[in-house]
Amino acid sequence: MKKFLIFIILILGHLIVNAEEVNLNCSPTRPLCVNCPEYQTLFPLEQFSENTGSLDIEADESEILEEKYLLSGSVEINSESLFLSANEVEVSSSDSSILATDNVKFQDESYLITSDYLSAEREDESLIATATNAYYQDYSAGLGGANGYTEVIEKTPSSVLLTNSTYSLCPIDQNDWQIDAAQIELNLKKNRGLADNATLKFYGVPIFYTPKYSWVLSGRGSGFLTPSYSTYNESGQKNDEYSLRVPYYFNLAPDRDLLVALTYMSSRRIIYEGKYRQLISPKISADHEDSSYSIETKYLPEDKITGLKRWLVNFSEELDLSDKIHISAQYNRVSDVKYFEEIERGNADAESLKSSIKYSYEDKDNNLSLSVLTEDEQLVNAGTPVYTKALEGSFSKTLNADQKMPIQVDLVSTRFAHDTATKESGTRTHGNLGISRELNIYYPKVTPRASVAITNYSLDNSPNINRTILGSGLDVDFTINNETNLFGYEVNHQISPIISYNYRAKKVQGNIPLFDSTDKYTDIISFADLTSGERYTGLDRITNANDITLSLESTYREIDAAEDDKALLSMKIAQSFYTDDEVVSDSANTNYETRKSYSDIAASIDMSLNKFALSSAVQFNPDQSKIVKKENKFSYSPSSRKFISLSFIDEGTKETEKFYGAYPITDSVHIFGGLDKVTSTGITNAETAGIAYESCCWAFRLAHFKEDTSSDKYNYSTRMELVFNGLGSTATSLKKKIERKIPGYKANLR
Repeated sequence: MKKFLIFIILILGHLIVNAEEVNLNCSPTRPLCVNCPEYQTLFPLEQFSENTGSLDIEADESEILEEKYLLSGSVEINSESLFLSANEVEVSSSDSSILATDNVKFQDESYLITSDYLSAEREDESLIATATNAYYQDYSAGLGGANGYTEVIEKTPSSVLLTNSTYSLCPIDQNDWQIDAAQIELNLKKNRGLADNATLKFYGVPIFYTPKYSWVLSGRGSGFLTPSYSTYNESGQKNDEYSLRVPYYFNLAPDRDLLVALTYMSSRRIIYEGKYRQLISPKISADHEDSSYSIETKYLPEDKITGLKRWLVNFSEELDLSDKIHISAQYNRVSDVKYFEEIERGNADAESLKSSIKYSYEDKDNNLSLSVLTEDEQLVNAGTPVYTKALEGSFSKTLNADQKMPIQVDLVSTRFAHDTATKESGTRTHGNLGISRELNIYYPKVTPRASVAITNYSLDNSPNINRTILGSGLDVDFTINNETNLFGYEVNHQISPIISYNYRAKKVQGNIPLFDSTDKYTDIISFADLTSGERYTGLDRITNANDITLSLESTYREIDAAEDDKALLSMKIAQSFYTDDEVVSDSANTNYETRKSYSDIAASIDMSLNKFALSSAVQFNPDQSKIVKKENKFSYSPSSRKFISLSFIDEGTKETEKFYGAYPITDSVHIFGGLDKVTSTGITNAETAGIAYESCCWAFRLAHFKEDTSSDKYNYSTRMELVFNGLGSTATSLKKKIERKIPGYKANLR
């Protein structure tokens, strides 16, 4: 450990560089801070003269001496690119140099300077200004621009040289942190700052010294990011362990970057980390993403506890070959199933890592889409094997899409694989032809439907299976609209009573393997479940039908609201009535499942009003006259720093409660927390609590995490970070984890 700390100190002491890790395809923006003061400048900004190539001069008194003009008393000199005021000014008529003394104020296109003495002269058509005992400010950067005091400042169009100076990005007169240095050079062309003999002070207290300190003035640049520190507990141990991460960011080019990091875990040793990103091409339209790829690796040569090599590899790529052809690829692997639990100290709820390659073709003009997919998985934590799509090809085409009788053609063939030898594997090829036509009736809207689904199972260890299912149906829609008033809002009220009839012949399916089908009704039966007429996900189980579904939806939406805006109030209720038993058995020996002549009633209500949102979904059993399953959610969200979200889910055999929220204690301090707990068993899936301080120039975050790794074991970790605005941040790790654990929370306002 000592050797590691010495190594880090030597690196930092030799050359410290800060950087900001940002998106490759956009200019970085400074995080907006809460409660920032009104933007102040050293003095009120002046308007430059509109007279091109001349000086506007005002003074109480003037005197001409040989080649000099002596000006005194409220002197003001203005041009198209600079402003100068002082009590005394000497102007040379030969070279237009200027000497200003007593209450000097200088302004060019980017900097403000106040001083006792200032000289300015032209050199190769460039203006060079030098001032002593000066205060300076980069006002072109707005709030958060550089400012400080310097004994001497030399300003040229390409650089600013400061001698025995201070430097801060805090608002003027609120320099919570600053750098004191013997000399600071701000190279505007290279976009770099360099300080000699620099001391970082926090509230006047020196906290760090380095002989050399370099940073990026704006945008992206290479350098150290702020180190991060955390504590954690090894399973079964009481003593706290700690982790220290030191990252370095390489700005390789405008379209690529590299992040490397060393992480010391006191119980495990050093982890080497690298992440390379490259932007291939910007997105070709709003419907697409940028073409890019990234490679991330983490490597622990020898785990001090297990003696094993531990590693992680992540690769992802999104590539547009044209506006119609897209390639998506991802590869994710770790050295062992306990990597996330023991090394990453997170993702404890993950069961597998997916790797896949997908080639897709989409022609929206012709309503045509094609795709080829292959995927694989690696189990992690306590995950169990599932079927993967070793290879899948799909085709989809809509005929007569713009007509009243569209024809939908779908074809998908999938090769399913499983790591368990006793599980059946094989290829499923499924085709579906669906047709519907809206009848030319004024009211109600009547739409008959018909479909045929043909499926072939080519199994490795069993005879092939063929299945053909014919379906038909009829939708009668009695939707009406009217304008009314709700909660003081002018709204459009849409009420939609719909009668749907579905028919599909009985088909024994117990001998068909379950590749990707699950029963939706094991959870809360929703309005969408009943109205879709599909009980199962996937294609291995297509239930027979001879039923009628009655549904009613009442929606209140603001008249001027966009289609994707939430409705003020939405109420839904649905129930299905059956005439046949259902063929759904997973066993070949049992072909039919006896069911009631009617389903449970699915009902829900959703309300969104100002900052409040409320939703409730219930499954009501008419025979028992009681609610058998329910889900209730409530949220109040004035902002991402002041919100509360509560949800209670009762699935019959499992009850879960979730709480997330944040609350401002003061203008600058807020707390945040989250809880995901199975109340029926008492097991806490995840627990998060933390506090954060944020001002206009620095921030502090402290967060504690509790994550379930098994029914009786938990991961505990505490992480903190101190961020100085403009000096880099490790928020890429802690920020993302907090936001993942607390939906709705934003660690940085932008």
